[in-house]
Amino acid sequence: MATRRWILVLPLVTLISVLTGCAGSTANVQNPPVPPSSTVSIAFQPAPPASVTVGATTPLAAVVNNDSGNTGVDWSLTCSIPGTAPNKCGMLSALHTASTESTIYTAPSIFSGNSVAVNIQAFATADHTQNVGAPITVTGFGSALKGTYVLQAQGIDVNTFGPYQFAGVVVLDGNGGITSGEQTVNFFDANVGFLLSKSDPVVGGSYFLGPDGRGTIAVSTNDPGIGQNGTETFSCAVLSSSQALITQTDLSDTASGTMDLQTNTAAPSGGYAFVVSGTDIATASPTAMGGIFNIDSNRTISGKGSVADQNLAGFVTSKQALSGTVSNPDSFGRVTVNLNVPGLPTATTFKFTGYIVDATHIKLIESDNDSGSGSGATGGVAIGQGSATGTFLDDTFFSGTYVFGVLGQDLSAFSPSTLTSVGVFSADGSGGIANGFTDTFLQSNGTQGTAGSQISAAFSGAYTIDSKGTGRVRTNFKHFVPAPQLGFAPVFFVYLTGNGNPPLILYAGDFSANQGYPSLGTGIAYVQSSGPLTFDGQYGFSLVQQNGGTENDATAAIAAHSDAGTLSGILDNNSGFNPTFNSPVNGTLGAPASNGRFAGTLDSLAFDSTPFTAEYYIIDPAHGFFVETDLVNPNSPTSVVSFGYYAARTPLCADCP
Repeated sequence: MATRRWILVLPLVTLISVLTGCAGSTANVQNPPVPPSSTVSIAFQPAPPASVTVGATTPLAAVVNNDSGNTGVDWSLTCSIPGTAPNKCGMLSALHTASTESTIYTAPSIFSGNSVAVNIQAFATADHTQNVGAPITVTGFGSALKGTYVLQAQGIDVNTFGPYQFAGVVVLDGNGGITSGEQTVNFFDANVGFLLSKSDPVVGGSYFLGPDGRGTIAVSTNDPGIGQNGTETFSCAVLSSSQALITQTDLSDTASGTMDLQTNTAAPSGGYAFVVSGTDIATASPTAMGGIFNIDSNRTISGKGSVADQNLAGFVTSKQALSGTVSNPDSFGRVTVNLNVPGLPTATTFKFTGYIVDATHIKLIESDNDSGSGSGATGGVAIGQGSATGTFLDDTFFSGTYVFGVLGQDLSAFSPSTLTSVGVFSADGSGGIANGFTDTFLQSNGTQGTAGSQISAAFSGAYTIDSKGTGRVRTNFKHFVPAPQLGFAPVFFVYLTGNGNPPLILYAGDFSANQGYPSLGTGIAYVQSSGPLTFDGQYGFSLVQQNGGTENDATAAIAAHSDAGTLSGILDNNSGFNPTFNSPVNGTLGAPASNGRFAGTLDSLAFDSTPFTAEYYIIDPAHGFFVETDLVNPNSPTSVVSFGYYAARTPLCADCP
């Protein structure tokens, strides 16, 4: 009965309330506020950026409303990059935060192309149906490279551990894409069982560049026998928009070289100094050749003003007549250079493909071995003499202080990159060489009674210049102190270029009576600056390291701190056809002597021998050479030789390393 009365009373109370309201009195009446919504909501605070650069970090925060439990925010990260690699989309420092608390997004450090879209989603933990998304574009620095570039690299082939050469042209679109090009490679084709030269069109590819100037370049052809299923991959260290150092980092070959912006494709003319090295097909022996070819107006190479020298497995044939032809360039600046040198002992005709860089430089790769019966598999460079062609008439045209770098082969054991030689000397303009010092290493030579030979010594010498004006100089380095066992008398053929361009070098080897150090190689010599010889700032460097079994090629972005005597950076390399990336590299730096030579160390887990001692030779504050010096260290011999080059690089942005 009580329950029933309660039910009846409730409508009565309601009715009274309604009637009271209708009476029109407003005394003591209050309208209560609208009760708050119970729906959870979430929003970014502040708004995320629309784009970030590769490897950059940015904080992201979201605020959750109407969450009585203050359960916070859950985060997710997705992207358009295929595959399952860890951190391929970048990384969030926390997948759960409190409301208004930040998670830090770190963009990926590398990806294919020049940009990638990522999406970061913030979910209200209390209700995942309430979420907001942040589409962010991660961009690389591919716009720093745009135009037509000439690539060249030399190293070793995976099938034979013998010499390998690559050269070509690619067109970069400024947005991470390769649109076209063409290339030539010399390699051992396992399908046919011999060395082969192949040329292919470049049909596409991609490239990527990070904030420190390191990146990757993937060059694609339709030839599955080239590289990895038709694609060659290179790591690069960009020095500027017009040049980069490169290392081939795929599983087919390992090699080091350069990439240069093409600025001219006009038909070459006048005199060109050239050097090439690689393999002689007839004898399967190491070979190196250099000289001058003089291009006449009708694109013939006349005997007048042309000369060639060859070192074939230690047998030197010098000052030979040379003739030939040069084709018109195609749309990519590719020319065919045919040389005829009748006085050489095996092959006497050679065909080179030349990729023009500018009015002075041509990258050369021998391309006459398309069927396994050609003259050779070699690669090198030609530098034009321009208006200086034919003018080098006496010894006065070779004067000044030069820093040289030579990479070649110790003929005690035929294996690539087993001779390293760096040095400095002064030519007096009247036939004399003075103030010389070199660090030269032959990896397998046992003349000094050790497993390898090291010549770190002062030297002097003499030179003679070709009176016909070709620019060919024969230098004899001698009087080494301390004197190497059995004596040591290397001959360099130097080919002058004039107009401020560096001369090229053919390392003819040891001409001592006992021939204690047979070797060959090619290189280049730069005039050393007269100003302060310093090594300080941002640089790219390239390294070739030979451990006797295989080769380690690397490029790096480094910072040299002369005041602290240290060096640090990040390195990408290919050791034994096993590429690794983003490896730290560190070192110590001594104080340069008056000739620009100083000692240091380099240390990285990516090296085949680490740490190792090195001697640096400064050309000027912008570049120089270095060479490993502990091959036969009595306390800790490494049996490893290394040769390197460094050059100043321009940061890609105001805040870039």
